Amino acid sequence: MRRHLSDNENKSAFCLLLWLIFSGNGSVAEPVLRSGPAGMSGDYYTAERVAYENKKAIEAYEKRNAEISHLIEDKIRSNSGNAALLYYQAFIALPELGQVIDAKLSEVRGGREEPDAQVRIFLGMCLPAVEMFRAASRVPQCTWGVVPDNQVNRDSLHRKWGNLSLVLLADARTLAADGKFYAALEQCLTMRRFARHLAEEPELSIFSEGRDQLALSTARDILGIIPLDVDILVWFRNELAEVPGPRLSSAEDMLKTHELNIMQTNPDNLGYLKEQAVQEAEGEQAKEDIRNLTNEEFLSRVREAFAHFADPICRILDSEMAYEQKNSQLLRFIDESEKKASPDPVVKAVTAIVTSIIPLIDREYRAELAHAAHVSGLRAAVEIYLVLAKAGRLPEELPEHLPKDPFTGRDFVYEITDEGFALRCQAGLTRRAESQLRTALEFKVRNRGNYRDGRN
Repeated sequence: MRRHLSDNENKSAFCLLLWLIFSGNGSVAEPVLRSGPAGMSGDYYTAERVAYENKKAIEAYEKRNAEISHLIEDKIRSNSGNAALLYYQAFIALPELGQVIDAKLSEVRGGREEPDAQVRIFLGMCLPAVEMFRAASRVPQCTWGVVPDNQVNRDSLHRKWGNLSLVLLADARTLAADGKFYAALEQCLTMRRFARHLAEEPELSIFSEGRDQLALSTARDILGIIPLDVDILVWFRNELAEVPGPRLSSAEDMLKTHELNIMQTNPDNLGYLKEQAVQEAEGEQAKEDIRNLTNEEFLSRVREAFAHFADPICRILDSEMAYEQKNSQLLRFIDESEKKASPDPVVKAVTAIVTSIIPLIDREYRAELAHAAHVSGLRAAVEIYLVLAKAGRLPEELPEHLPKDPFTGRDFVYEITDEGFALRCQAGLTRRAESQLRTALEFKVRNRGNYRDGRN
């Protein structure tokens, strides 16, 4: 029976893996598009040797594809209780991406190029890392360990998972090109699981939404090129509902981030806030009383003042109201807070700061809603594809009971286009978010000319 690692053994494993990752000793030299791996002589890595290794890599890739079952029933299970250990091993197992192969994979992932032999050879060499990555995504618990505080090491970590993400989604595109549609969409779900794991670490959560957006966009593009098969669409609809992406931040999460920034004991920030309170105080004695407060006493007063604002903000943002109503109530709350004349100089200072950060919180909240709209839009699109697959025509209007536009709580605006169909949010987006979502929620239909719709 395989035993679980102790806490000390887990820490030792983390230390070893992190050292390998950040020292560069775990990197594998690029096996494609050059005469031979770095560090090996040209005599050993002859053209014949390189050709042989490339042949073995593409054979491994084709064999993997041939053995993918019709329905995805992934048997990969790990006894590891922590997905991060497997992710770190995948980082180490991944071959280095040189500039040429990196560019080719980017073009394939973006749908601008079809995968060729060089792409398939490289993906064949990446299979151990890809399978380790997929196994890691299915482990429920993910504790990343010590997040490096050195910027160079942070950049190295970000580059590692960026490369793995690129390989995984290029693999999804290649699987789709090879007719392995279930497996192609499964790779998109794997990326969503990875994004969820990133979101569980506060210092890494900023990167999770971008990974999830890549997964959703790749799935959208794959849906646009696959045959309209009811079984595939029903399977993907069910899997999409069961595979959670990053958890959306609550109003409390957003406020806590800003609260920590306001109340951290950094001398400059604390001194600035204290000076603002001194200026709000009336009379020299009141000013002196503020100056004489210890840092702990002053922060306690600030926390009490901040709590006065946090509760109503959370009630507004976490309510069932549509975004327009929430935004209106937030603006009203700012106006009322500024008009109230509290005699407490600390409350006055905090009021000024809170009213200045509410627009930032609103911007973050709208970004969260835009991401939610991306998810809901894809789920709604799958239902439209199902109608098309069953009826042979696009619906003239949206079917009932589809996921809603999170900005308004109403149905998405539905439009039949020359290439397929599009979904639109009705209100609440920033200009940038509107531009991004406009592209994200435009869906193509394979052989569009063969299907009837309400315009014909």
